[in-house]
Amino acid sequence: MTKLFLFLLPFLSLCSSQKPNIVLMVADDLGWADVPWNGALAIAPTLAELASSGVILDRHYVQHICTPTRAALMTGKYPSRLGLQHLTISAGKPYGLDKNETLLSNHMQDLGYAVHGVGKWHLGYCSWDLTPVKRGFDSFYGFYNGHETYYTKKTHGYYDFRLNTPDKDGEVNDTIIWNETAYSNDLYAARASQVISTHDQDKPLFLYVPMQSVHSPSEVPDEYVEMYDDVQIEKRKRKRLLAMVTAMDDTAQVVVGALKDAGMWDNTIFIFFSDNGGPAKGHSIGQSNYPLRGAKYSYWEGGIRSASFVHSPLLPNTGVVNTELLHVTDWLPTLTYLGACGASDTTGTCQGPLLGDVDGVNQWSAITGAGASNRTEFLVNINQKIGKGGNAGLRMGPWKLLQGVMKSYNTALSETLSHLSPSVLEEDEYEEIINGATAGSSSQLQLYNVETDPSETDEVSSAHPDVVQRMLARLEYHKGRAVRPRNCGKDKDSDPTKFGGVWTPWLDSC
Repeated sequence: MTKLFLFLLPFLSLCSSQKPNIVLMVADDLGWADVPWNGALAIAPTLAELASSGVILDRHYVQHICTPTRAALMTGKYPSRLGLQHLTISAGKPYGLDKNETLLSNHMQDLGYAVHGVGKWHLGYCSWDLTPVKRGFDSFYGFYNGHETYYTKKTHGYYDFRLNTPDKDGEVNDTIIWNETAYSNDLYAARASQVISTHDQDKPLFLYVPMQSVHSPSEVPDEYVEMYDDVQIEKRKRKRLLAMVTAMDDTAQVVVGALKDAGMWDNTIFIFFSDNGGPAKGHSIGQSNYPLRGAKYSYWEGGIRSASFVHSPLLPNTGVVNTELLHVTDWLPTLTYLGACGASDTTGTCQGPLLGDVDGVNQWSAITGAGASNRTEFLVNINQKIGKGGNAGLRMGPWKLLQGVMKSYNTALSETLSHLSPSVLEEDEYEEIINGATAGSSSQLQLYNVETDPSETDEVSSAHPDVVQRMLARLEYHKGRAVRPRNCGKDKDSDPTKFGGVWTPWLDSC
């Protein structure tokens, strides 16, 4: 028996290594070219340093819009399997992410983590059982809806800013935080710092920080705008957007500083990505996805390729640009693996938790450089609009297949980014696409090699019919797993005037 124990000891220690703290910061509507590591003139020293001295995830993909990305992140499943593939959950809508789904937060709690959320929820709140504290969070500080003003904390004219904690019976203790003057980023930074400084370090920490920045409206303290007075950017809108990036960077600085002050930084993994690309002209407040085609709402690269990185003292290989294929669904199996096995096992020797039928895969070996990506394809989306034709997209190897009518939603190029190298598109070509010369397409089937043509200017379906047929077959498989969108109209009973002017859960169950 003693010999057997000694033989097993290395494997037991590998799987019981110290659990890392995990901070997951998700930017909102941040464009590919809105960050320093992708060429932006943004003043963001904290994020820039974390990215450059960490692992930049150059092929990290998300969904085309807010709610689908958050649903994929929290479940490890494609949104089309959840009924959340079409648009977002707007204020007063009586649906959300199915309460029977086990979320990333639930898994992390089961793994012994203290789990806290600071920022934006956007996964439904028609009943209390859809809100964060009923779904694995020990606390949630922020807002339930998809957007709101940064100072007055209002959306559609009514208030949405709160602290949720569980009461002694496990029900939600909902405390409305009335503050219509402070800039929300400052409040998020203070709350995150408080969570970290008061954390019981006998447990590991999972801190989810889904930022409000840089979603519209364009609101930011003047001091941040003034930092760009000497930066050669022509459009004021673009300057204000980059000022919002700087404000978000200050929040990251506070979080990192709090972790260092608490002595937790050396055992922390810090992850950053945007929930989708920057929105297009008409919705944009100055974002840019240059040189990528498309924007938020679209299946083009500019809508789904996310500015992302991982930083940690636990990473064995740093200061690198990682080009392995990653998808937002991969975070659930990756982070639960880290929570079960620790960061030292980069080869998958330790058995992570059983997660059931998820679409994501554990990518820790790919992120650390110990191996290749564990995926060769991902479903872009299947949008089966009620009563309409819908569209779909699939990535397989270097190829992206788009089926159905696609709108381009290109962002306006509002900053000189000619110093990007290599630059796939010259700026005048990018402007041509933006202005509509090649912006839209009515083709029902399009194929692009996005590894050699990330700007998606060369449609090659006629040259590769075998690839098209193979990808169509895979799309049919995914369509067979898709469910009808859960979207529905606004419920008049959600009227905030019935709840003191605050957006509040209004149904017993939904």
